[in-house]
Amino acid sequence: MKTSFISSLSVQTTMRYAVAKAQQDMVAAQQEVTTGRHADVGVALGATTARSLDLTRDVLRIKSMLTTNSLATQRLESSEEALSKMSDQSQEMMNALITLGDSTDATMIATFQTSIQTALDTVVGFANTSVNGEYLFAGINTDVKPLENISDADSAAREAIDRELDLFLADQVPPVTKDQMTEAQANAFLTKMEEIFAGKQVLTPVPPETVGEDFWSTFVSNASDASMRSRVSQSEIVDTSTSANEKGVRDLVFTAFVSEMFLNAATSDEGRKVAAARAMASIGTAKLGIDQERTRLGLSAERVKKADESLNAQKNIIETHLNDLESVDAYEASTRVKGLEALIETAYTLTARLQQLSLVNFLQ
Repeated sequence: MKTSFISSLSVQTTMRYAVAKAQQDMVAAQQEVTTGRHADVGVALGATTARSLDLTRDVLRIKSMLTTNSLATQRLESSEEALSKMSDQSQEMMNALITLGDSTDATMIATFQTSIQTALDTVVGFANTSVNGEYLFAGINTDVKPLENISDADSAAREAIDRELDLFLADQVPPVTKDQMTEAQANAFLTKMEEIFAGKQVLTPVPPETVGEDFWSTFVSNASDASMRSRVSQSEIVDTSTSANEKGVRDLVFTAFVSEMFLNAATSDEGRKVAAARAMASIGTAKLGIDQERTRLGLSAERVKKADESLNAQKNIIETHLNDLESVDAYEASTRVKGLEALIETAYTLTARLQQLSLVNFLQ
């Protein structure tokens, strides 16, 4: 029979390793108690880890799409609100035209001109609305202000139209002034002006050998014709903005310009009657066009809402499966933490006692 000797140093070293391992295990156990999922998913799931990664990626993709949809919803709601205000202004312009009628009273004309100027200022302001640094009516040119300051009496747009009128009047045989325009001449010029605003005809070249400019894109709008589009689900893309180039906005601005240029004492009676009829017709189509654009954006907002509902349902289903894969028994993890705490406390106690062992205590 042989007696073996174990040194206190070797026992202390073993205990130190045991404490370190227990502390490491306790950190993992505490993490599982806090998060409710395995501390090391790869070790716990093994071959099914790929499934867990796929589900996690799907959840992140859906959350990203929901975030994008929230921005699209905000853009749609803000655009609808701006269009609603623009529609109200078109109604105000219509009311002003009805109130003015055929009156030649200077006071009524001055009041009418003030109403038209105010309405145009308001429309330009709403058309230049921005949300999160993006202009709502700029189409895909979201970093550019859509409408120039066309409400200013000295704006380049007004100068271009005034020049167009002067060239038209000078081209008549014999040349006439605005207060001498006949019904036919007024109709001819307003028809040309309507086509210029619609982009169907360019401005008269000055000098004649040059190429005429497109009035709307050169002097009025910096917006693109294409609207912003957003992917709201895996398979659905919707328009989430509008453009200042839409017909409703063009007709509204056209009405304002016609009203200010011709519905005043400087225009002949025949010209004023033609202009009033043309302005009333164009403000009606402007309001209709703006309301149709509101409807289109409203349908887009509804599609985004339904897409969100579908995405949230998908996310809940995937998260349920992911939870089944990665979740841990919270009670078992908590019990494991308590057991490791007791083990560490015991190890600390034994280590303290071992450190107190000394031959000096026995050599007396």
